[in-house]
Amino acid sequence: MSGPGVIAITGLRGFLGGGLAARLVQREAGLEVVGLDRKRPYRLDDRVRYREVDFAAPQADAHLAGVLEREGVETLVHLAFRQDPGPDLAADHELDTEGALEVLHACTAAKVRRLVLASTTMVYGARPDNPSFLTEEHPLRGHPDAHAVADRIETEGLVERWRASHPDVEVTVLRCCWVCGPTVRNRTLRYLSLPVVPVPFGYDPMIQLLHEDDALDAFEAAVLERHPGVFNVVGPGQLPLSHLFRLSGQRTLPLPPPLLHRLAYLPSQGQTGDPPAAFYDYLRYGWVADGRRAWEAFGTPHYTTKEAWSSFVSAQRLQRYT
Repeated sequence: MSGPGVIAITGLRGFLGGGLAARLVQREAGLEVVGLDRKRPYRLDDRVRYREVDFAAPQADAHLAGVLEREGVETLVHLAFRQDPGPDLAADHELDTEGALEVLHACTAAKVRRLVLASTTMVYGARPDNPSFLTEEHPLRGHPDAHAVADRIETEGLVERWRASHPDVEVTVLRCCWVCGPTVRNRTLRYLSLPVVPVPFGYDPMIQLLHEDDALDAFEAAVLERHPGVFNVVGPGQLPLSHLFRLSGQRTLPLPPPLLHRLAYLPSQGQTGDPPAAFYDYLRYGWVADGRRAWEAFGTPHYTTKEAWSSFVSAQRLQRYT
C-alpha cells in the first residue's frame, strides 16, 4: 500500500491529531481525512470529515468499524490517548488500553490496511542500569508506579499480538520522547517551566526533547509512506537537566528524593493518581533512546533537543508580554 487514500485520525482534539489533520488536508488532491473524536474541535477545517466516536460508549468498536467501513478508510492513525494521567486510573485504562483494543477490533472488521500508533519512550523506564542509548529492541520495563506508562506498555503488547495475526496490515509504532514547542501544553512542560523547579538532589540525567514540528513530520511520513515497525522518534542530541534550566534562566530547588516525594505526595496523588516517584524518577535516571532507525526512515529532525527547548522557552516568554 502506498499513495493517497482515506485516512482516519482518532484523538482529533489533541495536538498531534489536530496538527496532523491540518497538514494532510493541505496535500495533493485525492487524499481524504476523517477526524474521529468525542467532540468536534473548535474551528475544524471543513475539509476534514468529522465523525463522533466515544471510546467510553457501549459497543464503541462496532460503531467505529461502521464509520471506517462507510468512509472507506485505508489508514488509521490512533492518537486518542490521555495527554496527562489523571487520578481515575480505571478511566485512563479504559481510554488508553481498552480504547486501543476497540480500535484493533474495528480495524479487523473494516479491513484497514495501515495502522499508525502513537507511543512514548517512557515505556523503557527511567532506571539506573539503563544503557546510554535505548534501542527499539530494549525491554519495556516502564515504571512500577506510573499507571499511564503501564497502560502504554499493555497497549503495545496488544498491538504486537494483533499485528502477528494480521500480517497483511502495515503497523507502525512511533515512540516519541517528550515533545515541546510553541503550541504544546501538558503537565510535564508546565512543571519544567516553573520559575523555581524542584528537582531530585544529586541527580542530573541527560534529557531528550522532540520539537512539535518534527513529531508531526514523523507521523505524516508514517501515514503517507511504507514504514512498518517500531521507531524511537527523538530529537538529535541530549542535554543534562541542569543545562536546560540554565538555558532558560530558571532556578532549581534540589531536594533529597525522600523529602521531595514526601512534600509532593498529596499533590501527585490528587493530580495523577500516582506517587511522586512515577514522575521524578524520569528526572533522576537516564532514559535516552537511540533515534537512528527513525532518522533513516523519516529524515533527521530539523531541531535538536537544545533548539526544541529554546523554541518552547521563547514562546513562553513571548506569551508573558502579549
